Amino acid sequence: MWVLLAVVVLVLLVAATTSAEVKISGYTQVRCADTSIEDDDCEFDIRRCMLGLSTPVNDDGTEIRLCVNLGGLDDDDGEMNLEDAIIIHPLSAEWKARVGYSDAVFGYDLPCSSSRRLPLERAQATRLLLPGGKDTGVYCTYTPQSTRNGTPSVILGITNDIEDVADWFDEHDRSYAFVGGLRWGLPNKGQAGISYMSSKREGTIGGTATEWDDDIWGAHVRYNSSSNFAFQGEYLAGNRQEVGVSGWYGLLEVKPSNSRATAFYRYDTYDDGDVDDYCRHTLGVALEVGAQSRVTLQYEDIDDEGVGGSNFGLQWQVSYASR
Repeated sequence: MWVLLAVVVLVLLVAATTSAEVKISGYTQVRCADTSIEDDDCEFDIRRCMLGLSTPVNDDGTEIRLCVNLGGLDDDDGEMNLEDAIIIHPLSAEWKARVGYSDAVFGYDLPCSSSRRLPLERAQATRLLLPGGKDTGVYCTYTPQSTRNGTPSVILGITNDIEDVADWFDEHDRSYAFVGGLRWGLPNKGQAGISYMSSKREGTIGGTATEWDDDIWGAHVRYNSSSNFAFQGEYLAGNRQEVGVSGWYGLLEVKPSNSRATAFYRYDTYDDGDVDDYCRHTLGVALEVGAQSRVTLQYEDIDDEGVGGSNFGLQWQVSYASR
Protein backbone atom coordinates (compact mmCIF):
# COMPACT_ATOMS: atom_id res chain seq x y z
CA MET A 1 0.00 0.00 0.00
CA TRP A 2 2.75 2.42 0.98
CA VAL A 3 4.72 1.63 -2.18
CA LEU A 4 1.61 2.45 -4.23
CA LEU A 5 1.12 5.69 -2.32
CA ALA A 6 4.76 6.64 -2.93
CA VAL A 7 4.32 6.00 -6.66
CA VAL A 8 1.20 8.19 -6.72
CA VAL A 9 3.07 11.01 -4.99
CA LEU A 10 5.97 10.78 -7.44
CA VAL A 11 3.59 10.82 -10.41
CA LEU A 12 1.87 13.92 -9.05
CA LEU A 13 5.23 15.59 -8.46
CA VAL A 14 6.16 14.99 -12.08
CA ALA A 15 2.79 16.39 -13.12
CA ALA A 16 3.41 19.42 -10.95
CA THR A 17 6.52 20.31 -12.92
CA THR A 18 4.46 20.51 -16.12
CA SER A 19 1.44 22.37 -14.77
CA ALA A 20 1.41 25.87 -13.34
CA GLU A 21 -1.93 25.11 -11.65
CA VAL A 22 -0.52 22.39 -9.39
CA LYS A 23 0.74 23.88 -6.13
CA ILE A 24 3.30 22.12 -3.94
CA SER A 25 3.57 23.04 -0.26
CA GLY A 26 4.65 21.55 3.03
CA TYR A 27 7.15 21.73 5.85
CA THR A 28 9.77 19.66 7.66
CA GLN A 29 10.34 19.67 11.43
CA VAL A 30 13.60 18.27 12.81
CA ARG A 31 13.46 17.97 16.59
CA CYS A 32 15.63 17.07 19.55
CA ALA A 33 13.55 16.23 22.63
CA ASP A 34 14.68 15.31 26.14
CA THR A 35 12.00 14.03 28.51
CA SER A 36 11.97 12.96 32.17
CA ILE A 37 8.29 12.04 32.50
CA GLU A 38 8.87 8.31 33.03
CA ASP A 39 12.37 7.23 32.01
CA ASP A 40 14.98 9.76 30.96
CA ASP A 41 14.96 9.66 27.19
CA CYS A 42 16.48 11.81 24.47
CA GLU A 43 15.35 11.60 20.86
CA PHE A 44 16.54 13.26 17.69
CA ASP A 45 14.36 12.67 14.66
CA ILE A 46 12.28 14.10 11.87
CA ARG A 47 9.05 14.87 13.70
CA ARG A 48 7.09 15.74 10.58
CA CYS A 49 7.87 15.98 6.88
CA MET A 50 4.74 17.13 5.08
CA LEU A 51 4.45 17.17 1.30
CA GLY A 52 1.18 18.47 -0.12
CA LEU A 53 -0.24 18.96 -3.59
CA SER A 54 -3.34 20.84 -4.65
CA THR A 55 -4.83 21.54 -8.05
CA PRO A 56 -8.12 22.63 -9.63
CA VAL A 57 -9.71 19.94 -11.79
CA ASN A 58 -12.41 21.85 -13.66
CA ASP A 59 -13.80 25.29 -14.43
CA ASP A 60 -16.39 24.99 -11.64
CA GLY A 61 -13.76 25.52 -8.94
CA THR A 62 -13.44 21.91 -7.79
CA GLU A 63 -10.08 21.33 -6.12
CA ILE A 64 -8.20 18.19 -5.07
CA ARG A 65 -5.71 18.20 -2.19
CA LEU A 66 -3.31 15.41 -1.25
CA CYS A 67 -0.75 15.46 1.56
CA VAL A 68 1.55 12.79 2.99
CA ASN A 69 3.82 12.78 6.04
CA LEU A 70 7.22 11.28 5.26
CA GLY A 71 8.55 11.84 8.78
CA GLY A 72 7.93 8.25 9.86
CA LEU A 73 10.38 6.90 7.29
CA ASP A 74 13.27 7.58 9.68
CA ASP A 75 11.63 5.51 12.46
CA ASP A 76 11.88 1.79 13.04
CA ASP A 77 8.44 1.32 11.47
CA GLY A 78 9.50 3.11 8.30
CA GLU A 79 5.95 4.21 7.51
CA MET A 80 4.59 6.99 5.32
CA ASN A 81 1.27 8.38 6.56
CA LEU A 82 -1.55 9.91 4.59
CA GLU A 83 -2.51 13.32 6.01
CA ASP A 84 -5.02 14.70 3.50
CA ALA A 85 -6.98 13.30 0.58
CA ILE A 86 -9.93 15.60 -0.04
CA ILE A 87 -12.07 17.10 -2.76
CA ILE A 88 -13.39 20.64 -2.24
CA HIS A 89 -16.26 21.88 -4.40
CA PRO A 90 -18.04 25.26 -4.26
CA LEU A 91 -21.81 24.87 -4.05
CA SER A 92 -22.38 28.62 -4.32
CA ALA A 93 -20.54 31.85 -3.64
CA GLU A 94 -20.82 31.18 0.12
CA TRP A 95 -21.20 27.40 0.49
CA LYS A 96 -18.53 24.74 -0.07
CA ALA A 97 -18.46 20.95 0.29
CA ARG A 98 -15.41 18.99 1.46
CA VAL A 99 -15.31 15.22 0.97
CA GLY A 100 -12.52 12.89 2.01
CA TYR A 101 -9.88 12.33 4.70
CA SER A 102 -8.30 15.21 6.61
CA ASP A 103 -8.23 17.05 9.96
CA ALA A 104 -11.52 17.01 11.83
CA VAL A 105 -13.09 20.47 11.70
CA PHE A 106 -13.55 21.12 15.41
CA GLY A 107 -12.40 24.07 17.48
CA TYR A 108 -9.17 25.97 16.80
CA ASP A 109 -6.23 23.93 18.10
CA LEU A 110 -7.08 20.75 16.17
CA PRO A 111 -7.32 22.01 12.57
CA CYS A 112 -4.54 24.58 13.06
CA SER A 113 -1.46 23.45 11.13
CA SER A 114 1.50 22.28 13.20
CA SER A 115 3.61 24.65 11.11
CA ARG A 116 1.67 27.67 12.46
CA ARG A 117 1.35 26.62 16.11
CA LEU A 118 4.21 27.89 18.31
CA PRO A 119 4.08 25.17 21.04
CA LEU A 120 5.55 22.01 19.56
CA GLU A 121 2.43 19.89 20.14
CA ARG A 122 -1.28 20.39 20.76
CA ALA A 123 -2.88 20.81 24.18
CA GLN A 124 -3.66 17.65 26.16
CA ALA A 125 -7.43 18.17 26.05
CA THR A 126 -7.36 18.41 22.26
CA ARG A 127 -5.19 15.30 21.92
CA LEU A 128 -7.27 13.09 24.22
CA LEU A 129 -10.80 14.28 23.49
CA LEU A 130 -10.13 14.18 19.74
CA PRO A 131 -7.61 11.30 19.42
CA GLY A 132 -5.88 11.06 16.08
CA GLY A 133 -7.42 14.33 14.95
CA LYS A 134 -8.41 12.92 11.55
CA ASP A 135 -11.67 11.73 10.05
CA THR A 136 -13.22 10.75 6.74
CA GLY A 137 -16.50 12.41 5.94
CA VAL A 138 -18.51 15.12 4.29
CA TYR A 139 -18.37 18.72 5.53
CA CYS A 140 -20.40 21.67 4.30
CA THR A 141 -19.12 25.12 5.19
CA TYR A 142 -20.78 28.50 4.87
CA THR A 143 -18.67 31.67 4.73
CA PRO A 144 -20.67 34.91 4.45
CA GLN A 145 -19.45 37.39 1.88
CA SER A 146 -19.96 40.16 4.42
CA THR A 147 -19.53 39.88 8.20
CA ARG A 148 -20.48 43.45 9.05
CA ASN A 149 -23.76 42.39 10.64
CA GLY A 150 -22.13 39.66 12.74
CA THR A 151 -23.15 36.74 10.54
CA PRO A 152 -21.03 33.71 11.52
CA SER A 153 -19.44 31.08 9.34
CA VAL A 154 -21.15 27.69 9.66
CA ILE A 155 -19.69 24.17 9.70
CA LEU A 156 -21.82 21.02 9.33
CA GLY A 157 -20.44 17.52 8.89
CA ILE A 158 -21.05 13.79 9.12
CA THR A 159 -17.98 11.56 9.43
CA ASN A 160 -16.77 8.07 10.31
CA ASP A 161 -15.60 9.53 13.66
CA ILE A 162 -12.17 10.50 14.94
CA GLU A 163 -9.46 8.20 13.63
CA ASP A 164 -7.97 6.59 16.75
CA VAL A 165 -11.18 5.61 18.59
CA ALA A 166 -11.00 2.23 16.83
CA ASP A 167 -8.07 1.43 19.16
CA TRP A 168 -10.46 1.50 22.12
CA PHE A 169 -11.90 -1.87 21.04
CA ASP A 170 -10.51 -5.37 20.57
CA GLU A 171 -12.74 -5.50 17.50
CA HIS A 172 -14.12 -2.27 16.11
CA ASP A 173 -17.48 -2.55 14.35
CA ARG A 174 -18.41 0.99 13.40
CA SER A 175 -18.33 4.62 14.47
CA TYR A 176 -19.85 7.78 13.12
CA ALA A 177 -20.14 11.38 14.24
CA PHE A 178 -22.08 14.55 13.57
CA VAL A 179 -20.14 17.82 13.74
CA GLY A 180 -21.34 21.41 13.86
CA GLY A 181 -19.77 24.78 14.53
CA LEU A 182 -20.09 28.55 14.30
CA ARG A 183 -17.18 30.96 13.70
CA TRP A 184 -17.06 34.74 14.03
CA GLY A 185 -14.20 36.72 12.57
CA LEU A 186 -12.27 39.12 14.81
CA PRO A 187 -9.91 41.97 13.80
CA ASN A 188 -6.42 41.10 12.51
CA LYS A 189 -7.49 37.60 11.40
CA GLY A 190 -8.68 36.60 14.88
CA GLN A 191 -11.58 34.26 15.52
CA ALA A 192 -14.17 33.25 18.10
CA GLY A 193 -16.26 30.12 17.82
CA ILE A 194 -18.23 27.25 19.29
CA SER A 195 -18.19 23.59 18.20
CA TYR A 196 -20.15 20.41 18.92
CA MET A 197 -19.62 16.74 18.07
CA SER A 198 -21.92 13.79 18.79
CA SER A 199 -20.48 10.29 18.23
CA LYS A 200 -21.72 6.71 18.34
CA ARG A 201 -19.03 4.05 18.79
CA GLU A 202 -19.56 0.28 18.64
CA GLY A 203 -17.23 -2.67 19.03
CA THR A 204 -16.20 -5.66 21.13
CA ILE A 205 -14.01 -5.68 24.25
CA GLY A 206 -13.10 -9.02 25.83
CA GLY A 207 -15.81 -10.71 23.82
CA THR A 208 -18.49 -8.33 25.10
CA ALA A 209 -20.35 -6.03 22.74
CA THR A 210 -19.69 -2.44 23.82
CA GLU A 211 -21.36 0.77 22.70
CA TRP A 212 -20.58 4.37 23.65
CA ASP A 213 -22.59 7.48 22.91
CA ASP A 214 -20.13 10.33 23.37
CA ASP A 215 -20.29 14.06 22.79
CA ILE A 216 -17.97 17.06 22.95
CA TRP A 217 -18.62 20.76 22.90
CA GLY A 218 -16.05 23.51 22.80
CA ALA A 219 -15.57 27.26 22.74
CA HIS A 220 -12.48 29.08 21.51
CA VAL A 221 -11.05 32.52 20.83
CA ARG A 222 -7.98 33.74 18.95
CA TYR A 223 -7.21 37.43 19.49
CA ASN A 224 -4.43 39.18 17.57
CA SER A 225 -3.68 42.71 18.71
CA SER A 226 -2.55 45.37 16.27
CA SER A 227 0.79 45.60 18.11
CA ASN A 228 2.84 42.73 19.54
CA PHE A 229 0.42 40.66 21.60
CA ALA A 230 -1.78 37.63 20.86
CA PHE A 231 -3.96 35.35 22.99
CA GLN A 232 -5.54 32.00 22.20
CA GLY A 233 -7.81 30.02 24.50
CA GLU A 234 -10.08 27.02 24.20
CA TYR A 235 -12.38 25.07 26.52
CA LEU A 236 -13.63 21.54 25.78
CA ALA A 237 -15.99 19.33 27.74
CA GLY A 238 -18.05 16.22 27.13
CA ASN A 239 -18.07 12.45 27.48
CA ARG A 240 -15.24 10.08 26.58
CA GLN A 241 -16.34 6.45 26.80
CA GLU A 242 -19.40 7.91 28.58
CA VAL A 243 -17.23 9.40 31.34
CA GLY A 244 -17.44 13.16 31.91
CA VAL A 245 -14.18 14.88 30.97
CA SER A 246 -13.08 18.47 30.39
CA GLY A 247 -10.01 20.55 29.68
CA TRP A 248 -8.80 23.93 28.58
CA TYR A 249 -5.70 25.86 27.60
CA GLY A 250 -4.59 29.46 27.38
CA LEU A 251 -1.74 30.60 25.12
CA LEU A 252 -0.03 33.99 25.32
CA GLU A 253 2.31 35.19 22.56
CA VAL A 254 4.47 38.32 22.73
CA LYS A 255 6.66 39.58 19.88
CA PRO A 256 8.71 42.71 20.69
CA SER A 257 8.80 45.44 18.07
CA ASN A 258 11.46 44.98 15.37
CA SER A 259 12.23 41.49 16.67
CA ARG A 260 12.27 38.16 14.86
CA ALA A 261 11.60 36.27 18.12
CA THR A 262 8.20 35.49 19.66
CA ALA A 263 8.03 34.42 23.30
CA PHE A 264 5.10 32.21 24.29
CA TYR A 265 3.58 30.68 27.40
CA ARG A 266 0.79 28.10 27.50
CA TYR A 267 -1.01 26.55 30.43
CA ASP A 268 -3.22 23.57 29.72
CA THR A 269 -5.12 21.16 31.95
CA TYR A 270 -7.24 18.06 31.46
CA ASP A 271 -9.66 16.27 33.82
CA ASP A 272 -10.39 12.70 32.73
CA GLY A 273 -12.76 11.98 35.62
CA ASP A 274 -10.11 10.67 38.05
CA VAL A 275 -9.21 12.27 41.37
CA ASP A 276 -6.08 13.93 39.96
CA ASP A 277 -5.84 16.10 36.86
CA TYR A 278 -3.22 16.63 34.20
CA CYS A 279 -1.66 20.11 34.04
CA ARG A 280 1.26 21.52 32.09
CA HIS A 281 3.22 24.77 31.85
CA THR A 282 4.89 25.39 28.48
CA LEU A 283 7.41 28.19 28.02
CA GLY A 284 9.34 28.88 24.86
CA VAL A 285 10.66 31.20 22.20
CA ALA A 286 10.31 30.90 18.42
CA LEU A 287 12.91 32.65 16.26
CA GLU A 288 12.29 33.36 12.58
CA VAL A 289 15.71 32.71 11.03
CA GLY A 290 14.48 33.22 7.48
CA ALA A 291 11.40 33.88 5.40
CA GLN A 292 10.35 30.23 5.69
CA SER A 293 12.52 28.95 8.52
CA ARG A 294 11.92 28.93 12.28
CA VAL A 295 13.84 27.62 15.30
CA THR A 296 11.86 26.90 18.49
CA LEU A 297 13.25 26.34 21.98
CA GLN A 298 10.69 25.02 24.48
CA TYR A 299 10.49 23.79 28.09
CA GLU A 300 7.52 22.01 29.69
CA ASP A 301 6.81 21.33 33.36
CA ILE A 302 4.18 18.60 33.70
CA ASP A 303 2.09 17.13 36.51
CA ASP A 304 0.43 14.03 35.08
CA GLU A 305 -2.06 13.02 37.80
CA GLY A 306 0.54 13.33 40.55
CA VAL A 307 3.53 12.18 38.49
CA GLY A 308 5.87 15.09 37.79
CA GLY A 309 8.31 15.53 34.96
CA SER A 310 9.62 17.85 32.31
CA ASN A 311 10.26 18.08 28.59
CA PHE A 312 12.90 20.06 26.76
CA GLY A 313 12.66 20.51 23.01
CA LEU A 314 14.65 22.17 20.24
CA GLN A 315 13.12 22.21 16.77
CA TRP A 316 14.07 23.57 13.35
CA GLN A 317 11.21 24.00 10.90
CA VAL A 318 11.52 24.79 7.20
CA SER A 319 8.42 25.50 5.10
CA TYR A 320 8.28 25.31 1.31
CA ALA A 321 5.83 26.21 -1.43
CA SER A 322 5.88 26.38 -5.22
CA ARG A 323 5.78 29.80 -6.84
